[in-house]
Amino acid sequence: MNSSSATESAFEQAKKYGEDLAKLFAIEKAKRVNLQISNQKLQAIFSTTPDGLAVLDAMLNIEEANPAFWSLVEKPAPDTTTPIAEVLPFAALLDPLQQSSPIQVEVDLPLTHTLWRSLLINAVPLAAGDKHGWLLSVHDLTERKRLENLKSEFINIAAHELRTPLAAILGFTQVLKETLPDQEGLSAHLIDTILSSSNRLKTIIDELIEFADIRYQSETPQSSGTFDLVETINAVLDATQRTTQEKGITITTEFETDVLPIAGNRNILQEALRHIIENAIIFNKPNGTITVRVSNDDDSVVIEIEDTGIGIAQKELPKIFDKFYQVEEHLTRSVGGLGLGLAIAQRGIQLHDGEISVRSTLNQGSCFTIVLPKSAPATGAYDVESGLRDAYEQTLEYGKDLAKAVAAERKLTLTLKAYRLAQQSLKDALDNNASYAELRALIEKMDEII
Repeated sequence: MNSSSATESAFEQAKKYGEDLAKLFAIEKAKRVNLQISNQKLQAIFSTTPDGLAVLDAMLNIEEANPAFWSLVEKPAPDTTTPIAEVLPFAALLDPLQQSSPIQVEVDLPLTHTLWRSLLINAVPLAAGDKHGWLLSVHDLTERKRLENLKSEFINIAAHELRTPLAAILGFTQVLKETLPDQEGLSAHLIDTILSSSNRLKTIIDELIEFADIRYQSETPQSSGTFDLVETINAVLDATQRTTQEKGITITTEFETDVLPIAGNRNILQEALRHIIENAIIFNKPNGTITVRVSNDDDSVVIEIEDTGIGIAQKELPKIFDKFYQVEEHLTRSVGGLGLGLAIAQRGIQLHDGEISVRSTLNQGSCFTIVLPKSAPATGAYDVESGLRDAYEQTLEYGKDLAKAVAAERKLTLTLKAYRLAQQSLKDALDNNASYAELRALIEKMDEII
C-alpha cells in the first residue's frame, strides 16, 4: 500500500470515528435533556405535594425536605442538616429506622399543651452503591381522625336517641294490635305495616349500637375463655336456615375436626361470622351455594366462607370493610342496611388479633378468609347479641307501659269530663225542680261513669 492510499484509509477511519463521536454526543445530549426534565419534574412534585417528604442520610439526618414537611412539624426549614430525632422524637419511628425494611407508623405530634397533630409516616430505604438513607412520606391524619370521631359520636348519640321514640311507636302499635277487635280488616293491615317498618328501623338502630359498642372495645382486651368454634359456626348456620331455604341456597361445611377449641369471646366472634355469612346469603344468586371450611394447625385457625354470588369488582375490594360502604350504588342498590356489617366483622376479628381478607370475581362469587390465632386475646364478657336482645325487650316493654299510661290518662280525662257533664246536668235538674225519676236517672248515670 502506497502512502497516498494509507493516508486516505486513515482519513476515512478518522471520519467514521468522528461521526460515531457525533452520534454518541447527540445521544448523551438527549439523555442529559431527558434527565434534566425528569429532575425538574421530581423537584416540582417534591416541592408542591401536600404530603411532607424528607430524605435522610445513613446517620438519620435530614438532608432535604419539602415545605410541606416543615409545615406539618411546625418548624422553620433549617440551614444545615438536622437529626430526624429532633423533629420527630418517637421511638416507634426511630427504632425501626435502624433496620432496612419499609415501615409505616402513626404518631401524635404535640403542638401545644392541648393541640396535637396526627401523622401517618411511611419510610422507604434508599440505597445506591455504598450510600444508604431513607425517604419519609408524612401524611396529616388530623382532620380525618376528627371527622371519624365526630361520626362515631353522631352514631352513638343518634342510635340511642332514636331508641326512645321507637319505643313509643313499637309499644303503642303493639297495644293497638292486641286490643283491635277486627284482626282481618284494613286497620289490622295498617298496624302490621307499622310494626314491620318499626322492626326494620329497630334492626338499623341495633346495627348502629352494635357498631358503636364494638368500636369502643379495648385495644388490649382480656380473654373471656375457651369455646368450640365449630359449634359456634353451626349455631350461626342454624340461625340463617330460614333465609337460605327461602332463596334456595345450599350450605355445605368442610371441617377438619368436629370440635375445635379456641380462646376468645364467643359472642363477638359469632356476630362477626354472622355478618359475613349473611352477606354471602344476601349477595348470592338464587339456588346458589355457600361453602364454609375450617382448617387449623398448631397456632392458628383458618375459616373460609365461599359463595357463588354476584362477586365484587377488583377496584371495590379495598373499600368493602369501610364503614357505611356498599358495593352497589347508594341510590340504586337493591339491598337494604347501613353497610356496617363487614366493618363490625373486621373489628371483631381484629380484637382477637386475627386477619380477614377477600378474593372475588364478578358474577362468580367471593371467598372471605379469616385467620385467628388459637390463643388470641378476646374482649371482656360483653354479650353483643343478648345485649341487643335485652335492649329490644326493654324498648318494647317501655313502649307498652308508655302506651298503657297514655291510654289510662286519656280514659281518666274522658271519665272526668263525662262526670262533670253529668254533675252539671244534675245541678240544672235540681235548679229546675225536676221530678224524682229524672233525678234518680241522672244519679244512676253518674254511678255508671264512676
